[in-house]
Amino acid sequence: MKMQGEGRPYWFSWCGLTIVTGILAGFMISQSLILGPFFTWFVESDNTNLMRETYSVYRASGTFALRYTLYYLPLLLSLIFGGVWTVLAFLRKTDRVVAAIAGLSTYWVSALFLGTGFMQVEEATMKGLADAATLQRFATLNVPLHSTFAVIYTASLVLLLAVAVRRIRTSSS
Repeated sequence: MKMQGEGRPYWFSWCGLTIVTGILAGFMISQSLILGPFFTWFVESDNTNLMRETYSVYRASGTFALRYTLYYLPLLLSLIFGGVWTVLAFLRKTDRVVAAIAGLSTYWVSALFLGTGFMQVEEATMKGLADAATLQRFATLNVPLHSTFAVIYTASLVLLLAVAVRRIRTSSS
């Protein structure tokens, strides 16, 4: 699996994408197993005042802004590496199916996040500004949606790793 000439940008973007996809898979698994159920618990147990008095105050702190930026950095990198790798895969006429799925995984996740309206629901809930209907929608969608994201990123990571395994197998034959 030598990286020569025109292959370098392809493999560099594949490597970057694979790393951030693994990070995002870990984030979403954690979100769907621990943080998501915890935030949903606030709503379902009628502890939204506690969340409003604690988490929304923490979100308003200067410390949160830096951490929030660092948390979203892998999403930005995934959009960049994924877009570049997908374009290169299509130009090289190789790994196009994987590129359409895994290379664009953050685009698919973003489409679901925005398309379901969950972005606004989550934001209102986390800021303590949600009405009863919004809180119910949050409790209904939070864990299933983040679990879907975890599946998308984990499957994408497996597909990306399979690209390298296949390439190693064909180059050693």
